[in-house]
Amino acid sequence: MKIIIVGASGRIGTKVTEALSGKHDIVRVGAHSGDVQCDYTDPESVRSMFDKIAGFDSLISVAGADSVFKPYQELDDEDYMFGFERKFLAQTRLIRLGEKFISDNGSFTLTSGFLSHYPNPYSIATGPLNAAVNTFIKNTAQLLPRGIRVNVVSPAPIVEQGEERQGVVTAEQTAKFYVDAIEGKFTGQVLRAWGGLPVPE
Repeated sequence: MKIIIVGASGRIGTKVTEALSGKHDIVRVGAHSGDVQCDYTDPESVRSMFDKIAGFDSLISVAGADSVFKPYQELDDEDYMFGFERKFLAQTRLIRLGEKFISDNGSFTLTSGFLSHYPNPYSIATGPLNAAVNTFIKNTAQLLPRGIRVNVVSPAPIVEQGEERQGVVTAEQTAKFYVDAIEGKFTGQVLRAWGGLPVPE
């Protein structure tokens, strides 16, 4: 498969790229690095990316630095908008603009995060947006044409190998969930790389 990885040079993106390389044709995308450069918050940049790459079979979004972490009392409209534009709008835009370029039965895999269910005092401007991405995937999975699949990986905090425990995961562990989303046949699923934490009621 020809797979676009947006955020390929990041902590998770690097391991996803390693896990899929050799078996698939990888197109690495970054803001300032990779095979193709793209600002995924800019619609025209995203359109240009798809025009350059042309057809593809799967896209993974693992771009980072997409949220503001501050105490609730310090958050303002710009902080919420920063996360909305990157965590939610930019990722869903990849599906909307990429739909006409992706092959039949292709797949999109986005990234949310465990703060949708396990908030902390600094996560109020990101946890709800993780939940929004999850809901978007569930609600649109049956609406896309030509057998196109959509899923989302929801990681816990990333730690180095040897430091993994309940509630945290390594980038290598998390990469396996993206591989499953790409190589599987399911759609509309939230794959929780939560380090053994249960889903709260």
